[in-house]
Amino acid sequence: MAKKTPTFNYDLCISCSICVSVCPISSLEMSRTDIDELKKAYPELTERQCTGCGLCEKNCPMEAISMVEAAQCA
Repeated sequence: MAKKTPTFNYDLCISCSICVSVCPISSLEMSRTDIDELKKAYPELTERQCTGCGLCEKNCPMEAISMVEAAQCA
C-alpha cells in the first residue's frame, strides 16, 4: 500500500496550528502566507519524511486535512 500524506483545504483552515503541534516528526510548519489577503500563515508539508500517521488529520478541529495516497500529491 502506498504511503498517505496530508492535503489541506485552506478554505476550511483557521490557522490554529494544531496540526503542526501534533506532528511527531515536525514535517509540518505554518508558512503558507499566499492563501488570503490577510497573509495569515497556513500549514504546509515541509519535509517529505511524513510517515502518514494521520495525527494532523485526526486532530484538525475544522476537518481541513485529508490523507491521500502520495502519488496524488503532485
